[in-house]
Amino acid sequence: MKVRFGMTAYTMQERLEGNGITIDSLVETGLEMYITDPAIGNQNEVASLLRDEIISAFKDLNICSLIIAGLKLDEEGQKGLIHGLSEDDYKKDPVHLIADELLGIQIATYIAGSRAIFEFERFDRKKPGILGSLPPFLDDVIGGLISGCLVKICS
Repeated sequence: MKVRFGMTAYTMQERLEGNGITIDSLVETGLEMYITDPAIGNQNEVASLLRDEIISAFKDLNICSLIIAGLKLDEEGQKGLIHGLSEDDYKKDPVHLIADELLGIQIATYIAGSRAIFEFERFDRKKPGILGSLPPFLDDVIGGLISGCLVKICS
C-alpha cells in the first residue's frame, strides 16, 4: 500500500525503513521466537514464508492504518502531546498505558485470529530482536505484525 506525503508516495516498507525497521529485522525477530516445527520447515524455509507474509500484510489497508496509528502516537508521545502522559512517562512505557498493547493485539488478531493473541503476549514480554529498541507504541505494533504473521504461517 502506498501512503501519500505531499507529492511523494511511500510504501509501508519504505515508511518503516525510514524508522530503522527493515524486512530483514522483522524476519530475524520472528525467527528468535519461532519454535521449530518440522512440518512447517527449517529456519530458512520459515524465514522465506515469514518474509512473504509480512510483505503481504503491507498490502492490507487495515494493517497499514494500524501501523500508521502507532507511528503517529509515538510521534505525539515523544513531544509530550498525549493527554495524561508526560514526555518522561512516555519514555518509560508506563503500565497504565495500554493503548499500545491494544493496537498490537488488534494487528495480530486481524492477521491470524485469536490464537495470535497468545503469540503477541510472548513477543510483548520478551521484546526480542528489534522490538527491544523501539518506542512504546511501535514495539507493540510491530510485535503484533510479526506475531500475527508467524501464527498465520504456522497454522
